[in-house]
Amino acid sequence: MNTLKLLFWSAVAYALLLVLIRGIFPSESAPTISLTGIPLIIIVVVIARDLARRSTSPTVRRTISAATGFRGSPVEFLSGQFRVAAEASNSYFENVVRARLRELLTAKVAVETGQDHETLRRILSDAREGPKILDDESLYRMLYGPIPKNGPGRIKSISDAIDLIGAWKG
Repeated sequence: MNTLKLLFWSAVAYALLLVLIRGIFPSESAPTISLTGIPLIIIVVVIARDLARRSTSPTVRRTISAATGFRGSPVEFLSGQFRVAAEASNSYFENVVRARLRELLTAKVAVETGQDHETLRRILSDAREGPKILDDESLYRMLYGPIPKNGPGRIKSISDAIDLIGAWKG
């Protein structure tokens, strides 16, 4: 915005300079190259300096290697997550573990039936319609029924749900 102001005021100053100089010299004389060219070159230099002063130079990006949170094998990572799920609170088990299993089931049902994810999510959460679309009451109870109380029961529930989701066909 300041460059535009600078350009405007430079044009005004140039116009005033031309009017004053044309008033001093007789009107029969043609304007010389120095009268028209030099002020334009000065305006270009002033604007270029203004833009150069405001510009920034690119910085050299240094790559910083981020340490990953887990360095073990994926099986160790999954078994650690199962241990956490087994001993975690009911809200963690419901909001994280079972929600992820429900999302996996919804994705599988969507692929098999060709229905929309959001529509399936609503149908599956309905206690009457969900078991009908799955044709498997035990899978529905694992994912939408009561939460198992103890750790081994939770791990068995997760394992059975994964097996049933993998084997489900529409």
